[in-house]
Amino acid sequence: ALLAPANYPTLDRVPPIDSPEVQEWIKEVEATGGCPANPVAAADTDRSHCWWTCSGCTGPNDIEECPKPMSWGLTYDDGPSFYTSDLLNYLDQVNIKSTFFVVGSRVISFPNILQTQYMSEHQIAVHTWSHPQLTTLKNEEIIAELGWSRKVIKDVLGVTPNMMRPPFGDIDNRVRAIASAMGLTPVMWTRISPMATFDTDDFNIHGGLTPVEKVLQNWENILSNVTTRSSGFIVLEHDLFQQSVEVATGYILPDALAHKPPFTIQPVVTCMQKPLSDAYVETNNNKTNPPAQSASGVSRSAAPDATDASSNPSSGAVTLQMQTGIGLALVTALVGFVAGLAAIQF
Repeated sequence: ALLAPANYPTLDRVPPIDSPEVQEWIKEVEATGGCPANPVAAADTDRSHCWWTCSGCTGPNDIEECPKPMSWGLTYDDGPSFYTSDLLNYLDQVNIKSTFFVVGSRVISFPNILQTQYMSEHQIAVHTWSHPQLTTLKNEEIIAELGWSRKVIKDVLGVTPNMMRPPFGDIDNRVRAIASAMGLTPVMWTRISPMATFDTDDFNIHGGLTPVEKVLQNWENILSNVTTRSSGFIVLEHDLFQQSVEVATGYILPDALAHKPPFTIQPVVTCMQKPLSDAYVETNNNKTNPPAQSASGVSRSAAPDATDASSNPSSGAVTLQMQTGIGLALVTALVGFVAGLAAIQF
């Protein structure tokens, strides 16, 4: 009842960066420090950008799978929505817990559902404010996207998540550095080749781009790869649309529960062999689960060209490196151009 939408940015739009809150979060990122320009790393075309979207490059702190074989880190993106309650009812019936990567704008619309998710001991994590491709945004805009989502979750639940998932899996080292500086660990989904990930593509049922039969085939393809893995896995699914929830509750989850040998289905933080309390800043055990504290790779001015990003969202100029000195000296060290998002299915 105390949640006032007027105190937050416009829903489903990239938040402005001139608000007092965003300016404070920018200072938070800058205060974590940085590192000198590293010409060797900058010249490394394989790792200097580490754009997961195109190359499948995974950062050292990215979570892309569960360590234990047959362990499934269950995740749903883009809620809360009208249909999240149907999914919650099913998960409650079968006694399964999940990680929900929630969009800040949806939290404003459905705060009671978020509270139900949290009180039912599901993990809550950040999925930005308006669901943009983060690599196309300026540093300050990325901070605003993550900061507002983090803030509204804290305002509704009283706890601050320490995990995030970039929309579309669109993350590079610049976005990673900002997320890390804000205490957020990126969670992706399992990739088995440059062109194949554990993505059901259930999001596209609603728009008619992917038939249900194809989603079920995607699930069967995932199943055919998991039993021979030496580690567990994470699958991309969504709870925004009715069709996605119906496929999850009517086929995918019942099929998974009947699987032999059985899966251990649990939230990401639990599949990483940590207690649920470690999913939030206020309850995290900082001794055994230390929070990220580095802004290495971020410069205050680093950003893709706004015109280029809006006209060609499949490519983005990425600027790296933050340099410290007396106070904080910020320089731009590298501009990289990466293309090929169309080659990857999200």
